[in-house]
Amino acid sequence: MSSPNPPLPATATQQSGSLSPDTATGTLLTIHERGEQPATSTFPQPGPSSLASANRDSLSTRSSAQSGNSSAKPAIPAATWTTRQHMRDFFKWKPAEYDRAQDHGRSCGTRGPLPEAAATLPEIVPNSQPAPEPDSDATPQYVWKAAHTLKNSFGMYREYPSVPTHNPDDLLTLENMSDITPPQVATDAPVATNSRLSVILEDNSITSGSAETTPSYFPFANSTIFGLMNWMWSGSAMKSIGEMVKLLNFLKSDDFKKEDLIDFDIRKETAKFDASLEDSSSLSGPRNLSKEGPAIIKDGWHEVEVDIQVPTGRGCVSDNDIPTFSVPGLHFRSLIAVIKAAFEDSASRCFHYTPFKQFWKPTADSEAQRVYDEIYSSDAMVEAHEAVQNLPAEPGCELERVVAALMFWSDSTHLASFGNASLWPIYLFLGNQSKWLRGKPRTGSCHHLAYIPKLPDDFHDYYTNLTGEGPSEETLTHLRRELVHAIWKLLLDGEFMHAYEHGIVIMCPDGVLRRFYPRIFTYSADYPEKVLLATIRNLGACPCPRCLIPKERIPELEQIYKKGKGVKSAAVERILAPKSLVPTQNAFASLSKFGLNLYKMLVVDFMHEWELGVWKATFIHLIRILVAHGETAVQELNRRYRAVPTFGRSTIRRFGENALSMKKLAARNYEDLLQCAIPVFEGLLPEPHNDAILSLLFTMAEWHTLAKLRMHTETSLNWLEQCTTNLGRQLRRFKTRTCSAFQTKELPKEEAARGRRRAKKKAGAQTTPTPTSTRSQTTGPKLKIFNMITYKLHSLGDYVKMIRWFGTSDSYSTQPGELEHRRVKRFYARTNKNKAVRQMTRLERREQALRRLVRKQGQEEARRNPSKFNPNHGKGSSTTTKKTMTPRLDFTESEALPFTAPELHHHISHSRNFPFNISSFLASSQGDPAIEDFYPKLQEHLLARYHHPTWTGDGNEFSDEERSKLVILNNRLFRHKVMRINYTTYDVRRGQDSINSRNHADVMILARNEESGHPFEYARVIGIFHLDAVYNKAGASDVPETYDVLWVRWYRRDTSYRAGFEKKRLHRIEFLPSDDPGAFGFLNPDEVIRAAHLIPAFYHGGTETLLKGLSVARGEGEIDDWRYFYVNLFVDRDMYMRYAGNGIGHYKVDLADDAKAAVSSANPDDAEDGVAVEGAADEEFTPGETADKGTPLENTRGDGEEAEDDDAEEGEGQEGEGEDEDEEEEEGEGEGEGDDDEDDDDNLGAEDGEGGFMDLEDEEGYAPL
Repeated sequence: MSSPNPPLPATATQQSGSLSPDTATGTLLTIHERGEQPATSTFPQPGPSSLASANRDSLSTRSSAQSGNSSAKPAIPAATWTTRQHMRDFFKWKPAEYDRAQDHGRSCGTRGPLPEAAATLPEIVPNSQPAPEPDSDATPQYVWKAAHTLKNSFGMYREYPSVPTHNPDDLLTLENMSDITPPQVATDAPVATNSRLSVILEDNSITSGSAETTPSYFPFANSTIFGLMNWMWSGSAMKSIGEMVKLLNFLKSDDFKKEDLIDFDIRKETAKFDASLEDSSSLSGPRNLSKEGPAIIKDGWHEVEVDIQVPTGRGCVSDNDIPTFSVPGLHFRSLIAVIKAAFEDSASRCFHYTPFKQFWKPTADSEAQRVYDEIYSSDAMVEAHEAVQNLPAEPGCELERVVAALMFWSDSTHLASFGNASLWPIYLFLGNQSKWLRGKPRTGSCHHLAYIPKLPDDFHDYYTNLTGEGPSEETLTHLRRELVHAIWKLLLDGEFMHAYEHGIVIMCPDGVLRRFYPRIFTYSADYPEKVLLATIRNLGACPCPRCLIPKERIPELEQIYKKGKGVKSAAVERILAPKSLVPTQNAFASLSKFGLNLYKMLVVDFMHEWELGVWKATFIHLIRILVAHGETAVQELNRRYRAVPTFGRSTIRRFGENALSMKKLAARNYEDLLQCAIPVFEGLLPEPHNDAILSLLFTMAEWHTLAKLRMHTETSLNWLEQCTTNLGRQLRRFKTRTCSAFQTKELPKEEAARGRRRAKKKAGAQTTPTPTSTRSQTTGPKLKIFNMITYKLHSLGDYVKMIRWFGTSDSYSTQPGELEHRRVKRFYARTNKNKAVRQMTRLERREQALRRLVRKQGQEEARRNPSKFNPNHGKGSSTTTKKTMTPRLDFTESEALPFTAPELHHHISHSRNFPFNISSFLASSQGDPAIEDFYPKLQEHLLARYHHPTWTGDGNEFSDEERSKLVILNNRLFRHKVMRINYTTYDVRRGQDSINSRNHADVMILARNEESGHPFEYARVIGIFHLDAVYNKAGASDVPETYDVLWVRWYRRDTSYRAGFEKKRLHRIEFLPSDDPGAFGFLNPDEVIRAAHLIPAFYHGGTETLLKGLSVARGEGEIDDWRYFYVNLFVDRDMYMRYAGNGIGHYKVDLADDAKAAVSSANPDDAEDGVAVEGAADEEFTPGETADKGTPLENTRGDGEEAEDDDAEEGEGQEGEGEDEDEEEEEGEGEGEGDDDEDDDDNLGAEDGEGGFMDLEDEEGYAPL
């Protein structure tokens, strides 16, 4: 066995993190930020200089850094560098408590430890290393004392700088760490404030005696008015049955008193409410305290005009002579007021004030690995914390210093399906809060900071009167940039700058005063927004906002205004064009003196750069190749996508009738297309292109999974970097070998879009458009090549470095902001469309204030009457049993299954509404191979569980005499619709799969034969039963025992097919032939690990040889089976980590390389020099390879990115909208495709495969794993 962490071979070299100016090769390299010196390693250790550096080297630095240093040592410990093979050797370790024969009733080890929080603070063990003695002559430096918590059951522990004064994780429960969603049903029962849906974790240290005896409803007079106003101004704008139930519940409660409504006037009460929320005080003045009740934080909206300078082409003597234009309609909130309100709110009890480093040490002899997940446990937070502690002391202040981690987000959105109503909001999130709360819209974690106005229509008149001619497109683009930065200069006002340097004192919910220092960490935006913020050209010669860029000549911008040069004049171009700069002064430059590197805050954007970027572009070009190939390839691809089974609640949704039309597809739809692409594309093209495309799709799916992991370790980050290298190599090979073999042209959709753009451009150039100028005329489809010269492809090299610095990509994803757009659209729907933005600001304030009041009232009520918040889940009503002889329940038969508690392993209803007699069933199914030896196999299974509950035997353990002593009461089985399986995920949370025998029937268990070469076995559930049995043997109890049982049809792995990570192929399985004694059997639900997503191998078609004729083992009307199935290990991140290893929340199993059990092939394409199978082992980058053999994806950027044709305009990020107007909105929030057309079932939701597939992002913010 290999050592857990084998050292890096001495011959290994590290590629320097640099950016090659050569764009012809299409290679991606790990890149530096604009403003950083080139590092000597791909993994630089973050230090104070990494953020504060302001030196922008020239392009010559890039080429010199690219050469690398073969003798350079990696910046991370060499012992943590492992290949995937090393990880498999590492995970061959299996502790005794998970051994199959010693699991103490845990049934084959499938029940791993439940998620738990970090060790509590009293268990912190300070580091024994003594602190350095301070220098009496120097300013005392802050010392990270490295206080370690004890390891939890997963081997995780934290390292704090000192014992923190507040730890919100002390309040975490298993429900808080669970992704299991209870059924969304209307109920009259109140919801507990400390339930899974609560925003605030209930603080058990607060006693009932401390609660107020009389609840306060300020600014409302009483509970009746408060309840009605809350119902009116919160929730959905379209009142539904659920909203009506809420109203009725309130009217029937003790809080409603009709005498309180004698003088009630909704208009007057709303006006009074708005007045209480208005910020009439000065922004820097003290908080207003009311004698009538507790203070309401004054963080309301302001409406002002923004002045921008207008270039006229004429010289100006001084700044006072430069014309200015006032843009009306900016609505904004004071940044400091928002920060104060957020940290004073009771919700901030969930905030982390002290950062920490998190480590994972799975075994006593393994080396600890750094764990990356949250912002507050990232290197960026640690460095900011240390920098704040080292600031000069404020006079007379000894308060704890805390970093307020600011995370900004902005993007424009359409407010209505018709018309041109739009909004350009700026949102603020706080990195001190967990991403699991931040990402859920219902928690109210998103703070609306500003709504950016557009240039008004009368600006054209103003400019014409000023210059005698209309503004050019370049001038309008420049002014839009100026407007954005003028707004940010207003937001980053003097009060904020003072707080940035000296901090602000805030009273926290725990009653402790702390001094908070705002620090800007991330700015999440799509590429056009990044271009605006970085003040560089959109798709210019240097399009990356994080690349090295000089700043020496930026002060020479005076040529535009004082010398009267045009925005794109030759003089200005000579200065700015070489580095893609623009003549706009950056608003964030004022913070550079405090160490802010504005380019570093522009984090990667997974949704737009990958799902709607690289993968979408690759997918579209694959469709072009299929069209060029001809025949029926495109139609076959559509047919296969429609046949892909769904999975989970909304993990894999049903594909539409025409998946390739790409109509109204959001990022999540493209994600589904990628996760299921390998079986769908198989065999559609001839060799060698088929093999090349399958290998490329495997690598792209693996990169997608790794980049989107919600918890990373050093090992998984090394995998991601290695995968990035492989992806670059395969994309280049795809372009040079596959794409060049086909003459690809525009798809019909692309051709039509080009025609519309051309017509719009011609119409814009004419005062009175002619009929011919607006007609979408084209000259036929143009040739299209696979374009690798894009910023989005170039940005993939940043992900590893970004995750090491800020934590995992979901912390700063653009998805939460896109989800928040739903909220502003809801506000817009409630306005009268007259000055809609002003009305929307009031609606936002009302909803936020009501949320705080509701939270406060709920906490007070829970303390006064705890028993009121423990509703019992009702049992389903009895229904008429249909007398059918099938093991499955018909869809029309209703069966209740209440909420499944997260601590359970599985949950099957024990209702007895659907019994069936075993003898009658066997008699009605005579001749069906599935029922052969049904009763003896069932008896054998039950006896094995009786004698040794921890393992179920091989099926041939007991004699006929022993089996005859086991009696099934009344010879009856009770059928059930659904079984739910709970499991611990790789990132130490609790997930849930729902199994039903109709459409979500495939499961995975640990391999019963540990020498099979594969860690898992697979089965299809035919029936879900429970039964009562008695063992008539001396000494045995005569009390019947209830057993949960699954009747299954077993799969076996196709060992002749080479699969696994090295071969870049999914594992292929098939049903056991019906004449095999082990083809059908019974399974203990305790053995099930998870549901499995098995996709038919469409290329190999169906077969009747495995099971002839109709059978109860198949669905109704099915007469054959698919010949093979592929195990979709990319269906979600947790599934991938079960096969790759390194999942912190997973117990350890043998992940032996599947290639060892594969039959060797004489395929000549295995050679590297041929038109090779990309999955050959020599394609994998190993630590022993030289750097120039496996370079990461190098820069593929150029002067244009994915230009549709020569009519495509540069478009300098106008109004923050970078998408073509003819394209559908792709916000990652589109409606789900292909809902089931079946009726809902009682207490069974979409997670159970019933009644469609609900998009949980509506409520949860994130779809399930």
